[in-house]
Amino acid sequence: MMVFKAGEQYPLADTRGKQGFFFDYSEDNIAKLTCCFPNMTKRESDLILEEHGTVGLFMYQGVIFFTAKFGPVDGDAAYHIGMHEHPEQITVENPPDGTGMPLYIFAVDSATNILIGTRLCGLGTRFTRDFRKMTEEQRRMTFDEPTFIQSVMECQNRWTTKDLHRMATTYKLGTKEGEHPLDVLEFPH
Repeated sequence: MMVFKAGEQYPLADTRGKQGFFFDYSEDNIAKLTCCFPNMTKRESDLILEEHGTVGLFMYQGVIFFTAKFGPVDGDAAYHIGMHEHPEQITVENPPDGTGMPLYIFAVDSATNILIGTRLCGLGTRFTRDFRKMTEEQRRMTFDEPTFIQSVMECQNRWTTKDLHRMATTYKLGTKEGEHPLDVLEFPH
C-alpha cells in the first residue's frame, strides 16, 4: 500500500524544478494528476484541492492531452500508453453506467517536492469511456518517443492551455457536500 501524507516528500516522482500538470494512468485503473508549482501558494493549493473545476480530453496526432481547470489555475498534460514500460498491461476498464475511474489529484510544492495535499474525485462514465476509446486508438498505433515529443511540442507551440481546454471534450469535477482535501491518502500499489 502506498501512503501519501501532506507535509512529507511526494513519493511518486521528484518534482523539484518542474512546473505544471502531469497526468498518468496505471494498470490498476487509477488516474493521477500531479499539479506542481514552485513555492505553491495557499490560494493555488486551495483551488486545486477544493474547486469544483473541469477536466478535458483532447487528442492530437495520437497524443492524449488531459486538461484541467480549477478557477484561474489551469494546466495540460500529454499522455500516451506507449510511455509505459509495459503498455500491454494498460487497459481502461469499460465502466458500468453511473460509475467511472478514480482521479487522485496531488498538489506539490516543486521547490521542495513536499506534498501540500491530495484530493480524490470520481471521473464519470462518459469521461472513462472516452478515455478508454482514446487509449485503444493509441494501442493500434506504433509508438515512437521522438514522434511523441515532436507532436507534444507542435501542439504546445500551436495552442495555449486555455485553447486546449476550450477545444477539449470537458467533464465537470464536483465535490460532494462534506468532501474535503485529504491530509493522508492510501491506495494499493
